[in-house]
Amino acid sequence: MKPFIHLPFVLLIIGLIIGSPSSYGIPAFSKKESLNCSSCHSALPALNGYGRNYKLSGYRINEPTRPTRPAPRGGNTIDPASVFPISAGIILRPYDKKGSGVDKNRVVHEVELMIAGTIAENISGFLELEAEDEDDFEIFATVAQGTYSVNSAINIQFSRAPNFYFDPFNSYTSSRRSTINRNAVIDQSFGGADNGANLRSKRQNLTAFGRIENFFYGLSYSGVANDNEGKDADTFVTRLAYEFSPTLMLGGMMVNGNCSRESGGGGDGGPCFLADREYSRMAVDAQWTVLNDSLTLNAVYMSADDDLVDGIGKESNDAFYIQGFYNFLKDGEVFISPVIRYDNYEVNNGMYEVDAWTFGVSNFIQENIKLRAEYSDRRGEGPVSDDDRFTLQVDAYF
Repeated sequence: MKPFIHLPFVLLIIGLIIGSPSSYGIPAFSKKESLNCSSCHSALPALNGYGRNYKLSGYRINEPTRPTRPAPRGGNTIDPASVFPISAGIILRPYDKKGSGVDKNRVVHEVELMIAGTIAENISGFLELEAEDEDDFEIFATVAQGTYSVNSAINIQFSRAPNFYFDPFNSYTSSRRSTINRNAVIDQSFGGADNGANLRSKRQNLTAFGRIENFFYGLSYSGVANDNEGKDADTFVTRLAYEFSPTLMLGGMMVNGNCSRESGGGGDGGPCFLADREYSRMAVDAQWTVLNDSLTLNAVYMSADDDLVDGIGKESNDAFYIQGFYNFLKDGEVFISPVIRYDNYEVNNGMYEVDAWTFGVSNFIQENIKLRAEYSDRRGEGPVSDDDRFTLQVDAYF
């Protein structure tokens, strides 16, 4: 049996807890609003309640609700009009090793460029360009969206993005995850009827969403995954969430779609080349913040149904995860943030079951620069083999 955790991981955690100081960073939103990153993020990039409201308001602050802590940077107020809403990011992976693979020295793994903010009185936008080592650093638009905000209850968004990009909570999104590894709910393609892809895959979306007091809703009309032209669009997404208190949210989502022979590969051997295939995803989720907002717990349970390749019969698989991260503070700012997650999912119509543990720790050298170490251990059945992974990563945003 392979060791459950690597010695270098333990040593690095000890070193991080002993180590670095905390100071301030200058991403575009933070600089524009003269606020610290922790005003909107519980542990970057996960959003807290204020960050969710800022996103839902089209990147605008309602002055009466402006946080009084942390204080503006250096006590100075910056004219928002003088700040060009652009940020850049670089992700370094000096060490990345899977038990099934070789050591990788991915010193520069990914670079990102983000332009976001208000365009007009009721219009906001977000554009993210990125280049990764896996794609030979070709530049891709990973998210492109424009939003018309009537008020907090009615927002209309046009986007090429994952299904739940509009969702301010952290349950079904990849961009605001607290781990390097993605959770099973958004990362598995299950029966493959969604063009052989998963929830985090990009697609064309027309979305209405908003908040009415403590109730959040989202309704989206989309194409299948990774179809840039949205041909034969026939996917409908519903997202509902209710915040019983500032620290407790319960919600759910439903996705119903159809991968047609035209949109899903036609006659070229794609996942829907024999017949139109319907698919559905239904889930419930919860988010709970306790211990003076230091500990955040997330849990999701999802059921996935996919038509078989010939369009006759269905395949059903379930998946769930539960995750928690804790923020240790220093001088009022997040200093160390350990995270643990358990994933469980089925494959081949529930015939086989896979579970995985992920352990990670982030050291916020500055608010906008964090050093991460993560170890994951997967125990598979059937077509999914056992595997583990140890990764060192640096995330820096400017």
